[in-house]
Amino acid sequence: MRISGYGSGFGQSGGERDRAAAFRARHSIGQRVKGRILRREQNGLFWVQVGGEELLARLEVQADPGDTLTFVVRALTPEIMLQALPGGVDADDLPGLVQRFRAAREVFETQHHAVYLAACGAPPQAALRREAFKTALSADETGRVRFADVTERLARINAAIAARGNVQALYEPWLLPGLRRLEQLRTARTAVEEHALSALDAACGGIEARLHTGPEARLNVAAEHPEHAGALMEELTALARGQLVREPKVLGPSRLRPSPLGGILGELFGDVPTWSSGGLNTRV
Repeated sequence: MRISGYGSGFGQSGGERDRAAAFRARHSIGQRVKGRILRREQNGLFWVQVGGEELLARLEVQADPGDTLTFVVRALTPEIMLQALPGGVDADDLPGLVQRFRAAREVFETQHHAVYLAACGAPPQAALRREAFKTALSADETGRVRFADVTERLARINAAIAARGNVQALYEPWLLPGLRRLEQLRTARTAVEEHALSALDAACGGIEARLHTGPEARLNVAAEHPEHAGALMEELTALARGQLVREPKVLGPSRLRPSPLGGILGELFGDVPTWSSGGLNTRV
C-alpha cells in the first residue's frame, strides 16, 4: 500500500509535512494501527483513515470501502512504511513482539537509574559489571519485576525466531550501562560469530557495534556523531578484548546512517523492500 505525501519532505506542501510529522510523533516502529477504507477514486486510489488522518493510497491488498485493515509500522524515516496484516494473523507476530520488548525496556531504563549507576562504577569487564548490576537490582523490588518483564518479552522473540537456529536476541544492559535503548543479536556463522548491538549514547547519539570472532577478530563501530565517540570506543574495545582474550582489529568509528528499523532487532524483520508487498509504502 503506497501513501501519497508521507516521504522525506522534499516536494511536499506544508500541510503534508505537518501530517507526516504528526504521524511520526504518535507512532513507533512495530506499532499496530487500524486503517479504514473510506472510498475509492476513479483513478483506482483509495482514501484510507489511519490514526486519525485521511490518506490517499494505492492498496496492494484486496479491500473494499468500509473494510478495516490492521497495519504494522515498519519504518518512520526517511519514509513512513506500513505493512498490512492478513486476517487471522497471530497477535504475537515478530514486529509486535519487538515493539512490546522495546516498551518494557523503556520503562525499566527510565525508572531504575540506580541499577545502571552501580554498573557504571565497575571497570569495563563483563563479569564485574554484571555482578554490580545484579547486586543493585536485588535491592530494587520493582526493578526486579520490570527487568523480568523485559527478559520474558525477549524470550518470546527468541521463541519466534527459534527455527532460524543461528541467531539469538540478547539484553545485557550491564555491559554498557551508560547507553540506553540497547539491543543485541548474536549470529553464528561458519567458524565465526557476530555479536551486534545498537544503542543510544548521550555524547555520540545512535551507535552500532559488531564484533566478529574467528581467526581475524575485528570490532566495527559506527556512531551518529563519531567525533564524540572516543570514550565509548575505549569501553567497547576493552569489552571486546575481554571476550576474545586477545586484541581485536578495531575499525571506526565511522558515521552511522540512520536506520528506519528502530534498532538492531529490526534486522529480524527482513529486508525493507519486501514490506511494500501486501503493505503500505509511503512516498512523495
